[in-house]
Amino acid sequence: MPEGFTLPRGMHDIYPEEMAERLWLYERILNVMRRYAFQLVEPTPIEALETLEAKSGPAIRDEIYHFKDKAGRNLGLRFDLTVGMTRMVASRSDLPEPFKICSISGMWRYDEPQFARYRYFHQWDAEIYGSEHPSADAEIIALSIDILDEVGLGNHEILISSRPLVEGYLESLGIDNKNTREEILRVIDKIRKAPRPELVERLRPLTSSQENLESITEFVMLKGNPDKILDELSSLKCRSESYIRGLETLSSLVEYLGWYGKLDRCILDMSIVRGIDYYDGIVFEAYDRGGEEVGAILGGGRYDCLGRIYGNRDLPATGVAGGIERMLISLRREKLIPEGVSQSPKVFVASVNDGVRGEVVALASKIREEIPCEIDLKNRSLRRQLEYAESIGVLYTVIVGPKELGEGRVKIRDMERRMEEEVPVSSMVDYLKGKIYI
Repeated sequence: MPEGFTLPRGMHDIYPEEMAERLWLYERILNVMRRYAFQLVEPTPIEALETLEAKSGPAIRDEIYHFKDKAGRNLGLRFDLTVGMTRMVASRSDLPEPFKICSISGMWRYDEPQFARYRYFHQWDAEIYGSEHPSADAEIIALSIDILDEVGLGNHEILISSRPLVEGYLESLGIDNKNTREEILRVIDKIRKAPRPELVERLRPLTSSQENLESITEFVMLKGNPDKILDELSSLKCRSESYIRGLETLSSLVEYLGWYGKLDRCILDMSIVRGIDYYDGIVFEAYDRGGEEVGAILGGGRYDCLGRIYGNRDLPATGVAGGIERMLISLRREKLIPEGVSQSPKVFVASVNDGVRGEVVALASKIREEIPCEIDLKNRSLRRQLEYAESIGVLYTVIVGPKELGEGRVKIRDMERRMEEEVPVSSMVDYLKGKIYI
C-alpha cells in the first residue's frame, strides 16, 4: 500500500472471506433472537456527547471518538448499543411493556489495540425494557445460551452474580462509602482471574482491616453449582437490605432458569461484578474456555436506573451483548465455521465465442433468479473464462456454444470432478438447484 494510505491504528478491513463468516454468524444469532420475539433496530451511530456521557460520565471522553461538527455541536461515535437503544425506548412512552429489541452493528472505542480488541468492532445486543421481574433476566440468559448453542459454542457456561448482593455484603462489613465499594468492585472485575495473592494486594488499600480483607477475598471466591452457592450465601446471615434483596432475586432467577432447562449451563460466581457502574442487579458473563486472552465472549445484566436518565421515567431493563470479533476467534479456534462458507458465486456462465454472449447474459439472468451466478466481464477467451471460474471457486460452469444452443442444450461442467454433462436449457436451472446447496 502506498505510504500515507495505511489504515488508522486499531482499524481493520473486512474482506469477502471474513465477511462470509460474519454473515454466517449473523444469520444464526438473528435466528435465535427472532425465535425469542426480539425486534431488530439500528440506533444512530452518532450521538450527542452529553448522551454518551450520561451513561458513563465525562471521563468517557478519554475512551471514545468525539468531535465538534461544523455547527460547533459536541458529538461522539457510539461505544456500545445499549445507550442508543435505551434512549430510543425511553423517548417512546407509547411502546408496550415489556419491549424487546435487538441489534447487530459496529461501534468505536479509543482503546489500546490488542488481541481481540479493535477500535472499530461489532457486537450483537438484545435488551428487554419495562420488566423488573427476574423472569426477564432469565429470558436474556436463556437467549444467550441458545445463541452459543446455535453457533456451536455449547460447551460454554454462563457465570452469574448480583451487584446488589455483592454491594450488600460489603455494606455488612462496614464499608459504607459508595465510592469505596465501587472501587472494590472495579478491582474485582479487573483481576478476577488473577492469583489470590494479587487480588489481596490490590484490595488491601481499600479495606480497613485484615479481617475485612480476608472476608472479601473469601466471598468473591464463591463459585459453583447454583443450589450449593445459594445455600452458602444464605448461611452468611447478612442483614443488609441490599444483600437480602439480591439473594431473593438470585434465588428467583435460579428457579426460572430451571424452568427454562438452562440451569445445568449456569454457575454462580461472586467475582462477576461487571465493572460498569450502571449495572444494578443480576450480572453475568461467558468466557472462551480455549483462550482466556480473548476475554468475555458475551456479558450483560440489569440496569434499571439508566432509563430515567434518558426518559425521566422508571424503565427497568436487562440485556446482553456479545463481541462478534471475539466470537469469530473462538469459532475459528474450535473449527466450528463450516467449510465452504463463502460469498463466491456458485455458477459461472461462459461463452464459447462472441456470437453467443447475448444468450449468456440472458441465461445468467435466469439462473440469478435462484442461484448466485457470475459471467465474463472482460470479453475473454473460453479458456481464460474457465481459468477465472476456477479461481473464484464456482461449483459449476455453464458453457454456452452455438451448436448446443441450436439443439436447445448447454454443457454444465462440474468444476471439482472435472466432468461435463449436456442439459436442456429448459431444465438447466432445476438441474443446478438439484446439485447446489443454496
